Amino acid sequence: MIEMRLIEHALALGRHGNYARAAQHLKLTQPSLSRSIAGLERLLGVQLFDRSRKGVTPTAFGRMLLERGDSVLRLESDLRREIALLAGLEVGTLAVGAGPYYAENSVAAAITHVARKHPRVRIAFSSADPAQVVDDVLAGRIEVGVADVGGLDHEPRLVVEPLPSQRVYLACRPDHPLTRETSPSLARALEFPLVTTLLRGARAAAAATRGAALVSEGDVAEDYAPQFRVNSLTLARLIARDSDALFPGTEALLADDLACGKLVKLDCDAPVLRTESGIFFLRHRSLAPAARVFIDVLRKVEARAALSDATPSDVAPRMDL
Repeated sequence: MIEMRLIEHALALGRHGNYARAAQHLKLTQPSLSRSIAGLERLLGVQLFDRSRKGVTPTAFGRMLLERGDSVLRLESDLRREIALLAGLEVGTLAVGAGPYYAENSVAAAITHVARKHPRVRIAFSSADPAQVVDDVLAGRIEVGVADVGGLDHEPRLVVEPLPSQRVYLACRPDHPLTRETSPSLARALEFPLVTTLLRGARAAAAATRGAALVSEGDVAEDYAPQFRVNSLTLARLIARDSDALFPGTEALLADDLACGKLVKLDCDAPVLRTESGIFFLRHRSLAPAARVFIDVLRKVEARAALSDATPSDVAPRMDL
């Protein structure tokens, strides 16, 4: 039987082409790596690498091992993972990624709940632009993504579970010039800069609201890069509180600033803008129990946030946040 450890050592040597560098990568001594490769060659009965002063070069047998070895190690890793799933919530790491609009609100609340209920679960969380979250899920770097899901219905590798749509408000400081106007139009409001993250699908929202200022480069861009683009909504709110910039946010995101009078919701004469968010994960990969618990908790958090939202989502244009 071939040990996975020996295959891993051969793959490292093949990648680095040098015993010293491969041993350093594996955190082994060079003699230990030499013994591993020699043992694997004896076990297989063939020479895997040609040695020279310049390093090592895989033989035909070595090339076959290198081509198949990665797949073998992935299968072994998947097997270990599937078995570990049976151990329940006390084993493994919950890896979650989310767009900023969900990271700093509902996702944080869901992770807090999971951490309290299952303190031995290790949680790895990252916040990034929605496109990066999708890439991370597809690459297997994270298990569950939470972000805008517009267009993901055409991605066959993903299971997409929508979350309740929520209304998006434009917020500003209480003494903002627009607060002295009666129901300013969206076009008028957008004469002032927005401070937020990259907005996806802004063209559709702009067409629905006739807010041409939302669209960049002559109605060609799918996404809208605001004048003040940040990756932290805490920072965005601070900027809006002390400048003429407007911050687009949901009721939950604005709650604290509204309660203490730092921001107010702008009475804008325009159709309601709404979120289009969801949870997504790889279709052909079993979810760990911790991931399922996280998804269930997140749904409850989002459902509570949507209770106060009375505007029908099927007649309101979407703004992907």
